[in-house]
Amino acid sequence: MKKDKTVTTEERLRKLFHEDGFLDVEPPDNFLENVMGNLPNKVPTTLSPFDRFSRGIRNCWSIFSNPITVNISPLQVAASFALIFCCISFLYDTPYRKQGRLVNAVQTTPVALQLKAVSFALPDPDRKFSSAVVIGSFNKWQSQGFEMSYNEEKEAWVLEHELPPGDYEYVFLVNGDAPLPDPRAAFYVHDSFGNKNALLQVGGVLHDL
Repeated sequence: MKKDKTVTTEERLRKLFHEDGFLDVEPPDNFLENVMGNLPNKVPTTLSPFDRFSRGIRNCWSIFSNPITVNISPLQVAASFALIFCCISFLYDTPYRKQGRLVNAVQTTPVALQLKAVSFALPDPDRKFSSAVVIGSFNKWQSQGFEMSYNEEKEAWVLEHELPPGDYEYVFLVNGDAPLPDPRAAFYVHDSFGNKNALLQVGGVLHDL
């Protein structure tokens, strides 16, 4: 039955061959086999998602299960070690380079403002005061450590001290509790409590108030 079908198909092909204008040419004996061999293959069926997943798993398993041969030359090994050494050296040296820049920045920054000598003087020729202390913004208005001593030659209470350049407010604290503005100050300011404070400007010269 299959042979009869094949013969019938070949006869039809030969008939079509003659109808196309090739009346003087006879087709070869293997004409049918050549025609069938040039026909396109069957379109592959579409795989389901599960089949694609299974095929991917099998492909991965075959890749990792089969031995892999890697050829590395001595030159490649040396280049790899050199690259690793450079990376380690860079990572190790980075914190120290940053620290060095920080140290240089600190060294170029002024260490401290230069202190200036200041002389406080409260005239008291009649010795009306038993004690005198300088309090101000430079010592947070604390009397300890800024006690004045009486100078017989100058007839005044005096105190020598050093302060950094700047503007300061101050008063004399006499007899332990009475604030007294400097009577020889060039400038005065009023604080938030209504008190008058002398203004001291320290700018590199000796102030004799």
